[in-house]
Amino acid sequence: MNTNPGSSKRTDDGDNTCSKVTTEFQNNIIKETLRLSYKDTKTKITEEALELVKEVTRVMVVEAAMRAAKQTFSENKTTVNVNHVESMILQMMLDFP
Repeated sequence: MNTNPGSSKRTDDGDNTCSKVTTEFQNNIIKETLRLSYKDTKTKITEEALELVKEVTRVMVVEAAMRAAKQTFSENKTTVNVNHVESMILQMMLDFP
């Protein structure tokens, strides 16, 4: 187990953090967000696909929060702010194209 919070390797606790988060997105928000990108107004999404999109979205949000917190910690700060999010967002976009 890696106990150095500043290390680039995750600790055992970091690996399990995402599975401990209980937040989820409302179906209507996900459906509306997807609908905005549909070219055909008759396009629909199955419940199974909706659940998958919700889970991927949740994982991405948790990952972003964890990276912003890590950036905050590396600067010896205790509060995540927009600068911490901005500093990690480009790398996250490269990691998840």
